[in-house]
Amino acid sequence: MGAAGGSKEGHRVFMESRYYSKKLNRHFSKRLDFLIYAHDGRGLGHASRSIAIGLALRRLYPHCKTLFVSGCKQAAALIGNGTLDWIKLPSYATTIVKGRAEGGYGHSNFYKSVLGQLRTDMLASIMEIFQPRIVLVDHAPTGKRNELFRALEVGRDVDTRWVLGLRGIIGDDKDVWSDAAIQCFKNYYDLILWYGDTQAMGSEYRDIIAQRFGVKPVETGYVSRLMESKHLIASDKDTLAGTISIPWGTEATWKFVKKIYDAIKGIGERHGPWRLFVDQEKKEKIQALFRNLSFCTVDEVSERYIPSLVNSKMAIVYAGYNSISDILASRIPAVVLLRDLKDREQQTHVDRLLPFIKDYVTVLTESNTDTQSLQQALESQLHAPPWHNEILNLKGAELSALTLAEGIACEE
Repeated sequence: MGAAGGSKEGHRVFMESRYYSKKLNRHFSKRLDFLIYAHDGRGLGHASRSIAIGLALRRLYPHCKTLFVSGCKQAAALIGNGTLDWIKLPSYATTIVKGRAEGGYGHSNFYKSVLGQLRTDMLASIMEIFQPRIVLVDHAPTGKRNELFRALEVGRDVDTRWVLGLRGIIGDDKDVWSDAAIQCFKNYYDLILWYGDTQAMGSEYRDIIAQRFGVKPVETGYVSRLMESKHLIASDKDTLAGTISIPWGTEATWKFVKKIYDAIKGIGERHGPWRLFVDQEKKEKIQALFRNLSFCTVDEVSERYIPSLVNSKMAIVYAGYNSISDILASRIPAVVLLRDLKDREQQTHVDRLLPFIKDYVTVLTESNTDTQSLQQALESQLHAPPWHNEILNLKGAELSALTLAEGIACEE
């Protein structure tokens, strides 16, 4: 896919996208091949699966030019030792109020509406500078707070192809299902990657997407960052009792951490050490809680999470797409926690998966689980055997990368 031809404007764009080296007497392309965008949400799912696809592109097409752009402050930790480069947007702050996500002042201290305007300008500028051949957008066709509209217009001038990526079960989200979002897709996009698996979810969700957007999505299977990171992980001789992931939470979540502490204290250190990976802003408070348990380590979300997970006997995770994908890829027993959220996407996803994973996973609700029930679930999973077979299709990152690269001839 090249720049538009047959016009003076197309010729100008083409010439400006190349750099001539006098020393080497040759031209080099200044066009980016793949730009991957993920808005910063309340969790890490959008960024994590987008990064997984970026890592797959870098692995399969090392000569192509690939960048990731997001406001997610944990992006570097999610990339870890991978070779994916990225651009950081100033981030939003998201809190949960009565079960719904609400935005506020970001860490740069701009009011959310002002921050939205600034990010809109930044994304349009990135499009003008890098002139990407393909842009993959996760979840929301218009971006967070409609911040992609100007970038979409710039993309028309530089002959960019726009691709939308959607998780297996989307839930009731106006950023995806609103008339404005769907019309935006029809105006600018021509392909949908569906990060689902009909074996577990059935064809209902895939068919709804096709009906609403007017395009049959490409089914990729689960996109797992762990699957793309496995070849980057150094072997670890230590075996952990468990890895616990709490990258974000509501007030109920931070109260539930006390039950996790009491349950692990009741189990003791006979199964080995435990590692907790938590929201950076809650790290000191949770460290203080676990200080007298010498066999427990509390860390912020980092590149150490996946090595810890794959070397654990079991895990405690919340029921987001990213965390579930990690468990499926690591094939270790787990306790999966459900939050009380208005959007029941996670509950629906777990319900669909349970027939396939019930022998390896115990599902508990954050609001209705006491310490004794939690401790019993942990004890049971610590003695459970690991999974022996790959239950579902976890090659979504690789298939997404292959699909994106169809018809692309990367230029040096």
